Parts: sequence; structure tokens; C-alpha cells
Amino acid sequence: MIRIFLFFTLIFSTLTSFSQEAMKDYFRSPLDIPLYLSGNFGELRSNHFHAGLDIKTQGVEGQKVYAIADGYVSRIKVSPYGYGNALYITHPNGFTSVYGHLQKYNEAITKMVKDYQYKKEDFEVELFLTPFSVQVKKGDLVAYTGNSGGSGGPHLHFEIRKTANEHPMNPLFFGFDIKDNVKPDIYAITIYPLNDTSYVNGSTKARRFICRGSNGQYSVPLKSPIKVQGVIGFGIETVDRMSGTSNSYGLHNIQLAHNNELIFEQQIDEFAFHEGRYINSHVDFETYLKSRQRVQKSFVQEGNKLRIYKKKNGQISCSDEKEHALTYTVSDINGNSSSVSFSVQSVNFNIQENLTSKDEKDITFMPFRQKNTLLRPNLLLSIPKGVLYEDIYFKYEETEGTSKTVSPIYWLHTHYVPLHAKMTVAIKAKGLSQQQREKALIVSTTDQRSWCAEGGTWNGDNISVRTRSFGGYAIAVDTIAPRITPINIYNKANMAGKWSITVKITDNLAGIGNYRGTIDGKWVLMEYDAKNDKLSYYFDENVTKGDHTFRLVVTDEVGNKATYEADFVR
Repeated sequence: MIRIFLFFTLIFSTLTSFSQEAMKDYFRSPLDIPLYLSGNFGELRSNHFHAGLDIKTQGVEGQKVYAIADGYVSRIKVSPYGYGNALYITHPNGFTSVYGHLQKYNEAITKMVKDYQYKKEDFEVELFLTPFSVQVKKGDLVAYTGNSGGSGGPHLHFEIRKTANEHPMNPLFFGFDIKDNVKPDIYAITIYPLNDTSYVNGSTKARRFICRGSNGQYSVPLKSPIKVQGVIGFGIETVDRMSGTSNSYGLHNIQLAHNNELIFEQQIDEFAFHEGRYINSHVDFETYLKSRQRVQKSFVQEGNKLRIYKKKNGQISCSDEKEHALTYTVSDINGNSSSVSFSVQSVNFNIQENLTSKDEKDITFMPFRQKNTLLRPNLLLSIPKGVLYEDIYFKYEETEGTSKTVSPIYWLHTHYVPLHAKMTVAIKAKGLSQQQREKALIVSTTDQRSWCAEGGTWNGDNISVRTRSFGGYAIAVDTIAPRITPINIYNKANMAGKWSITVKITDNLAGIGNYRGTIDGKWVLMEYDAKNDKLSYYFDENVTKGDHTFRLVVTDEVGNKATYEADFVR
């Protein structure tokens, strides 16, 4: 009891005297194999920054995962999405380590999780533990690497967070042995006209310029400076490289200098998870959607609240008819750096403004600093304050529905403009029977060919949903039950030599809502691999030798049900 009390006291004491050098000796590696990365901290991902390191596991699952320091298991989460099987260990120095996409936990933790899953009769569970429940020592085996959740291949997702606020920190601050003496690559720069009277090479559209070079020295191969007028901004396409791998990574620091004066700097050391979606303002969102090229902008929209900017005024006003020198310098956490220099020439293009009158019925001015509402006869759109990153001229259009919908399609602005949080879309349903209403949901599209289920809640004749993307919205009706496809089982099957019962489950529109598998009427744990649409029950002590009946019921998000049943012998 004395040992437990001292450990508890240490966990919750305030320890702030750790130096960075001391921290480098505090943690050990989570794996006993050489550390090579497939992803690093702060890397640009869809809708978020990467919160840790993706450590390669030599292309296989099952590598042993060790506690990086003394502590206690504070959280366990099992999910078919995200981090999959994840483990959180809280350490007495004020940090929490996170291990994601695990294949399985150690024997004791596995039993604890499985008991809880059977108690809740649910595969997807989350446990928050006290400091007394599962204590670990530095180097203890806690899990095995895998490919669970949203993982795209075997690896270990590894994080270090500040325990007090859950902010992820760059794990490379803590001295893990990862070799890197390779300088970053610079692919291109983009120059942006930032208002109606700004131009790049005579155009109001952004212009992209390829960079050439290697080993840290790059240039824009042009015979003369780029001609610009008015207020302009800049963006860069760049990735880091590391020794021993061909992967590309995110940059730790990006600087932009104008006439030898620093006007912009970003550095990713830590961030808060609620800030992650600001990445859609940080990058050129439209370019990313169209070409998958990630241009990191060096000018910051007013609604972008990321903490990574040390200087954020990375735009210049060109009206002096002089030449302006710009230099980007990019570097990784080990100090490997690359740079590219280029020039812009301020000119007067003498272009007559083309003032096109706006149709007030179709275009509405929406300031980002306030709540915005659009009301039409059969549609209500509500955009809370803080959802937009900047003021917009909102475009609205109503078109005929398709064979996939039972309403017109309501086009809300353009999907090339990102939203930070959810807006509310409400559509009035006309002429639907009660039976149709029970199976109705809101769907979205960008091209009228592919449709995404958004869900929906009824309030009188209106169905509404909260969503985070502009685009086309309509009502659809889903009356088709999910599909269950058996993989290794059939009626009267002999399963004596099998490790599991595995089936595939899919749905045509609304999406899988829930599932329930039983053997002889008793619930069994079926693990859901959502990315492969597979459900698997691994035979355990709950199924003895003899004759049995397997039954699976799968329900989609609007209540359509499918059932599969088979007798088998074990």
C-alpha cells in the first residue's frame, strides 16, 4: 500500500524542473527494432495535422510494444476507426504516451478489455482507469503492433502528450534515435493576388512556379522577375526527407523573408486537437482538392487561429514599381535546411476593372465574424460564428433532383471553400409518405454522381443535419437492407479447424448502424474491421465442442435490417 501511495503522489505532483536534456534520457524506445518513420509530427493530413510519429514495423504486425517509462495505463480505446486499438500510459513527469493501431494488448490488458466488451456487449469500448488499476514499469511489454482502425498498413502510431491539456508534442524533442541528415525538398512556390486590384503576371488568379535544385539550394528558373501588382501573398510546396527511407515528411519550420526581413514564420512544436481543422485554412484548400498538391500559405486568414505562427504577416504590397527579393527557408527538427530565392517586380498593368453586377437573389455577403443564416422556401442554412475563415460572397442555387433523390438539390456555395466547424442544413420534405419519412436521410454531393450519407433528424416537415462541407444537399430514401456475405461459414459447416467466423458487411447508402452476433442465442465478440468491411468472431472459451447456431443481425442508420443464420459444428 505504501508503494501505491507513493506512486499516486508522484503521478499528481507538479514536476516542472525537467530540462530538455534530462527528458532525452527519461524515455526509452517503444520498440526494440531500428526506428524508421513513415510519418512524422505535424505532417499535413486531411482535415488535421499528424499528432505523432508513424513508426515502421518492418512490414509486419506483432512487434512487441514497450512502456517508454514508468506510469499507469490511464485509457484504453477499441474502435474500428481512428487509432483502432489504442493504449494511453500516463507518466509521473507530466506526459502521456499513446500507442495506436495495435494488433492486441498484453495478456492482462486483453482480458480486462474483453471482460468489459462482454459486459457491455459491444466491440467498440473505451475505458478510463485510475492510477491503481494497471501500473507499468519502463520497458514492460504492453501491446503488439498492428494495423487496426484507420491504418493504411502495419505500423505503430506513437504520441507524447502533455497530460494536463492533452496537447501532442513532437516526440523527437525527447531524444529517440532516428537518423536524419537529409535536407528538405522544395517543389514549387505559388503567388496569390489577395484582392480585386492585385495581379500576378497580369492575372487575378494565383500562379504556380516550379522550383529546381537539390541538396538544399533551389531556384525559380525564370529569366526575369515575376510581375506583380497590389497586395500579394505566397505559398510553398515542400517536404522533409530522412535517412534510410524514401518517405516524405512534414517540415518543422518555414520562414519567408522579404528584402532580407523576416515577414513570416511557422513552427510546429505542439498543438491542440481542436485546432487541427484549421489546416484547411493553412493550406490552399481548393488546390488540394483539385490536384492533391498541398501548398502551405504564408499569409493567414483572419479566422485561422492556429498557434504555429511565430510571424503571420507574410504578404507584401507592390505599388512602388521596384524589384522585391523573397527567400523561403525550410528546415527539419535536426537543423537540415533548404532555401529558394526569387524576385517579383512591381508594375502597373493598367487593367480596367471589370465590375460585374451581382444578382442579389443568388449571392449573399456572409461576414466570418458573425452568425449567418440563409432562408429559402424549402431550405434553412445556419452557419455559426467561427465556422468561416474569412468573409465570403455566398452562392446559392436550386436544381432538379436525380433518380437518387426525392427532393431538389440545394447547392450551398462551393465545396472548394472549407468550414472549420458544423453548420446546420434543414430541408422541407414534400409529399413523402410516413413509410418514406422513416427511411429518409439527407445526402450530399459535389458532382451528382457520388453521394454521401449525412443522416438527419425530423422536426415536423423539416429534416435537418449538422455538417462541415459546402456542396449539394438533398433528401434521399434508403429502403435497402445491408448485405451480409459469409466468407468462411455456411450452413452445416465444420468449423473445427477454423480460428474464426468471418463475414463481410456492406450498405448501399445510409451506412452501417449496428450489428449483433450471437452463438446459441448468447452475444459473442465480433471485431469490426471497418476499412475492409469485415466482422470476425475468434473462437474462445464461449464456444465448446459440438453443434451450434450462429446468427448475425446488421442494421443500417435508417433501420433496415439484414439477418444471416447458419448451423455449424465445432
